[in-house]
Amino acid sequence: MNKPVKSWLKKNAPNWRKILYNIVLVILLPVVVLYLLWRLVVQGKSRAGLAQRLGILPDSVRALKNTEGPTIWVHAVSVGEVAAAEPILQQLRLAEPTSQIILSTTTPTGQKMAAKLDLDIEALIYFPFDFPGITERVLRTLSPDLIILMEAELWPNLFAAAHARNIPLAVLNGRISDTAFPKNRLFRSLFAWVLSNVDLICTQSQKDAERFIALGAPPQRVKVSGNAKFDENFPYIPPEEQAKWRQDLGLSQESAVWLAGSTHPGEDEPILDTFDRLHTRYPDLELVIAPRHPERGDEIEKLVSEHGYATYRRSRVLAEQQQGKAIDLRSTTQVRGVILDTIGELSRIFSIATVVFMGGSLVPRGGHNILQPLAQGKPVVFGPHMHNFQDIADLALDQQAAIQVQDASQLFEVTDRLLSSPAERQLYQVRGRSLLQKQSGASQRMVAELAPLLTER
Repeated sequence: MNKPVKSWLKKNAPNWRKILYNIVLVILLPVVVLYLLWRLVVQGKSRAGLAQRLGILPDSVRALKNTEGPTIWVHAVSVGEVAAAEPILQQLRLAEPTSQIILSTTTPTGQKMAAKLDLDIEALIYFPFDFPGITERVLRTLSPDLIILMEAELWPNLFAAAHARNIPLAVLNGRISDTAFPKNRLFRSLFAWVLSNVDLICTQSQKDAERFIALGAPPQRVKVSGNAKFDENFPYIPPEEQAKWRQDLGLSQESAVWLAGSTHPGEDEPILDTFDRLHTRYPDLELVIAPRHPERGDEIEKLVSEHGYATYRRSRVLAEQQQGKAIDLRSTTQVRGVILDTIGELSRIFSIATVVFMGGSLVPRGGHNILQPLAQGKPVVFGPHMHNFQDIADLALDQQAAIQVQDASQLFEVTDRLLSSPAERQLYQVRGRSLLQKQSGASQRMVAELAPLLTER
């Protein structure tokens, strides 16, 4: 067989990894359909954006295909990825002022977060299911000149379809967690194929870069750029706004506030137990619990009541205020627990905290971003499970800008110490803000790496 024929056969040979991946999708399809029906009918979820997930986009989005300037599709899964995408989108707008930027998210909370940030984008959509017919339809509709995926999003059918159309793909703020990496290595052949379709991977750290390469990413396409989350537009909250937040939440203007942010099931009970102990030492101490998922408000309210505290439900108060009802927030002398079951307010309410505990870390959920409370100058405490934010946690611990505890007992001891020591709290404020300043600039470096991809396109 001559060389041209061999070359043609090699180039046009069916990709067994793609075939196998889609066979698995077909096998799982009945389960997926049943799960979607259960969420739609029983839970009342997944209705938002269902048509878009199936590849049916609004006319306003379809019309962007015919506008001037490059079309850039950016995907950010949920709240954390949207926050990381914000400074990148700003840098993109500066670098490509005529571009049409489309942002997609997977979760409704991601959509709400993106809407609240008032990003300078042309469209906000839901990310489509990674089925062949659906991904092709979306690519035909959008006709993007560049696709950007945030952090760890790897979708085989989308990547293959984009590569077949010569659409550049970039993974920005890339990371592979300590827990995900061993599992991913079991499927290295699949990841190697998926990553072969990616033109650029900008990672948060050298460790992340090495992990992408170990999974099969071409080394020349992997760049260490830093973490864009350090470039987030952290808000400055003036004293008068802080006073207003305290008033709106029914908190005293003088009292210390312990804020537990982004909590998960299994954390609220030890938090309340710890607050019981703290409250005996600091009678004026106030508690704010902000669940990661606002729909858990009823569950947390029940727990707060069982501990003998009155409750303030932020979502309920806002609803009553919209109905024109007058609310006396200080009508009771009973100690209350504030339940912040809303989207988009926590980043500003961090400013009224005395000490912050970041959830998802006492239970094995992988933790949450600690940069927002650090930016507000707050001492931050987190638990032993921070694998989803390990690089940030390691940097903060190395700079002595945050404190890690192993259990609820240590949580009490550390929080007690911080509440009793204004000087130590001030020290953490200085260290935290210094850390943010040292680590900034990643988003600008990433967008600079994108320029050749758009030029070639």
